[in-house]
Amino acid sequence: MKDKSKLGFYLGSCRIDPSDNSILFQTQGDETSSNESAKVSLQPKFIEVLSYLALRYPHVVTRDELITQVWEGNAYVGTKALTNAIWHLRQQLLPLDVDGGVIETVRKAGYRLLLPPIYDQLDDTEEDLRQTTETKLQHANQRLRLMAMVLGAVAVVSSLFIGMHLYQDKQRMTDTQMTVLTRDPGSERYPRLSHDRRWLVYGASRPGVTSSLYLKDFKREDVPARQLTPSTSVELRAVWSLDDTKLFFASRSHATGKCTITQLTLATNEMLALAPCSTDMAAIDISPDGQYLAYISSHEADKVGGIYRLTLAKADATAERLSCESQCNYEDRDLAFSPDGKWLAIARRFSNISEDIFIRDLANANEKRLTQGLEDIRGLSWTPNSQALVFATEDSGSRNGFTIDIETAHIRPLDVEGMSYPSSVSDEGELVYHQYRRQFQMAYFSLGDKVPGSLFPLLYSGISHRNPHYSPEAGRIVFVSSDTGYNEIWTSDIKGQKLEQHTQLKSRVAYPRWSPDGSKIAFIAPDDRNEGNRIFILDLTNKNITALASSYHNHGRPSWNWQGTAVFASTSDGITEFYLDNSAPKVISPLSMAVGFAKSATELVFSRYGVNGLWLINLAQPEEVTQLISSKVFRSGNNWAMTADGVYFKSSNGNEQRLNYWEASSQQVTPLLRVPRSSLSGFGSMTYIPESNRLVMTLDGFPQRDIILLKHKLLQ
Repeated sequence: MKDKSKLGFYLGSCRIDPSDNSILFQTQGDETSSNESAKVSLQPKFIEVLSYLALRYPHVVTRDELITQVWEGNAYVGTKALTNAIWHLRQQLLPLDVDGGVIETVRKAGYRLLLPPIYDQLDDTEEDLRQTTETKLQHANQRLRLMAMVLGAVAVVSSLFIGMHLYQDKQRMTDTQMTVLTRDPGSERYPRLSHDRRWLVYGASRPGVTSSLYLKDFKREDVPARQLTPSTSVELRAVWSLDDTKLFFASRSHATGKCTITQLTLATNEMLALAPCSTDMAAIDISPDGQYLAYISSHEADKVGGIYRLTLAKADATAERLSCESQCNYEDRDLAFSPDGKWLAIARRFSNISEDIFIRDLANANEKRLTQGLEDIRGLSWTPNSQALVFATEDSGSRNGFTIDIETAHIRPLDVEGMSYPSSVSDEGELVYHQYRRQFQMAYFSLGDKVPGSLFPLLYSGISHRNPHYSPEAGRIVFVSSDTGYNEIWTSDIKGQKLEQHTQLKSRVAYPRWSPDGSKIAFIAPDDRNEGNRIFILDLTNKNITALASSYHNHGRPSWNWQGTAVFASTSDGITEFYLDNSAPKVISPLSMAVGFAKSATELVFSRYGVNGLWLINLAQPEEVTQLISSKVFRSGNNWAMTADGVYFKSSNGNEQRLNYWEASSQQVTPLLRVPRSSLSGFGSMTYIPESNRLVMTLDGFPQRDIILLKHKLLQ
């Protein structure tokens, strides 16, 4: 007997075939067999959603019911995946031209199919078999009801026993308790408790002072923390030796900029350089037997961030790279050894808006993926029994904590807002983490005022807004807002008023840019697998959203060409041009691009990832690349805006940031404004509004981070 949910069916002129997960639009006189080239293959989950809506036609199907049927009740994955599936199905079924769309959203209820499905016919044999099976099912149900009565009696007895057991455990299953451990001015982060849970080490940034490691007596709150590392270098993240006599961390010299994995002996304050590294915020951990350090670095040429293992027993040991060597489509960003020494947990980034958790079997290097489609992992740590991980994520600007079982991959929320970099989980269900509170805002700076001004909010709101870009043709600012709980594309007028939401993807959109004529917006968003990202084009004339053809896994910030017929973005091959007619992309240059602006049909001004300076490339002869602003002056990868006469850009100098203007004719740089360090987001953007002579940019602010001791029942 064929299950009806597996049968092919028609919605108007569209045939849906679950056997090969395809849809096919028929025109009058078409035969299915002669039109195979018109078939469109969709993801199996998309077809399952559509088939279930057809099966339940004309009834409303709740989101929970769809998640249960299609994703087996996995709400963590299914919630966003369902939204993504509905969006894609609506796009694919647009040719049916149904008022209100083929799939209707019923507010606070669910979804409903608006076209009646016409199923392929069952033959007589199948129908007889179906009736026979239904009769057998009726008898089976009667037996099940009798069995349920017996089991019910057993359940009553069992519940009494369980109730007594739960009552005895009442004290263990306490509510969430949080204790603030640091209240110093500044920003404390990356906490780590010693193995005897007596000492707390953490990194701290004080206003006007370099970042250093601090040590606090965990048992004596009245004793202030003491600074461990000198102010001539930067340190933030450390791990304890097994006997708690040493600390290991990445240290970066102010004088030379050199980064080294360093050992500090607490009794003598002696520091010993062990191996090269790339950043003072490098994730680092020690194996449970104390033989190895593992850390994240990208210090080798042409290698992305990866795991390095250093043997501690050998004085002259060289760190060995464990991650992908070349042509990697991912970058490892965090790690943690399991207490039993069997696993290494890894936070792996696939694109600039997608990151997931893997665990590596240290015996054979085999890996198991635990998550799919997270946005930004902010620390991970093991439970003492090595059966689960505690991790924090950032999604649409909001951070929270979770646990995940490594066998079932089942995720449970801790509901601890602001959790970042949890560590030192105990048998009693305690851990330490740093609480992170930060909100992105759009701010403007008025140019040419007689009285020098400051940065003023463009939008007065308790919601994060970022990455503005202005179009004189549209007369509006496009930006990303988390007003709905998700990062979506919005626009406003130049005063930050008359707001309009343009996407409802319930996803992680980023980096919107107007087309030259102000009719389209390019942006990036996760791909269908939530591993990489794609470049999307929002056409404001018809509200359609389309993905540009690309075989690349990751795309940088989009920038339009002069004609508005293509979009430039950085890929693994360099600066690549993607065409609106979906013809094959073309690699322009092997150089990377952080942000770009088309100066003319043949000129592209751009900044580069990891390379200071502002550059100009001749698109007609791409080998001709000239430097417009020297690397000593221009060090802003993302925060700059080009006008007809020059460039506005951000620079950092010690504990302050500056807004500057480079005049093209004189080649002179003029400072315009000084603001405190971290006021302007390093991942933000800047845009110029000629009508009001203003700069609009992403305002970050100095983030408040405090160390918190958490006791949580899910961790016991």
